[in-house]
Amino acid sequence: MTKSDAKRTVATMTIEELRNFVKQIIEAERRKDCYVDDDGTLVFYSEEGYADYLKKVGKPPSKVKAVFLNEGGLKCRYSDYKLTPQEKRRLARIRKQIAEGIVVPGEVVFEKLRKRGIEV
Repeated sequence: MTKSDAKRTVATMTIEELRNFVKQIIEAERRKDCYVDDDGTLVFYSEEGYADYLKKVGKPPSKVKAVFLNEGGLKCRYSDYKLTPQEKRRLARIRKQIAEGIVVPGEVVFEKLRKRGIEV
């Protein structure tokens, strides 16, 4: 759309002109949501935009060349890893213990690591 067209009203536009005008607006807004970096990776400014994109394409994160920027500006992506039922139960048990205030002192953990030959 030219500068002279900018002063036109919608009533004077053809349907095709209006359609193209709306497409231009939508494309301009989409450009704000993400960009393509030098490696050809689609980089989203927000995690929400990245998550929406993954839902739209219907592929696991490992099959899509896309990332999002976290609060610190680092490029992040979701994992395809799925927890096993045993891992889910273990995490639930740990979360429950934390909520109840049941924690292991750091010195006990360090001592167990030292016994296994891990230097702390």
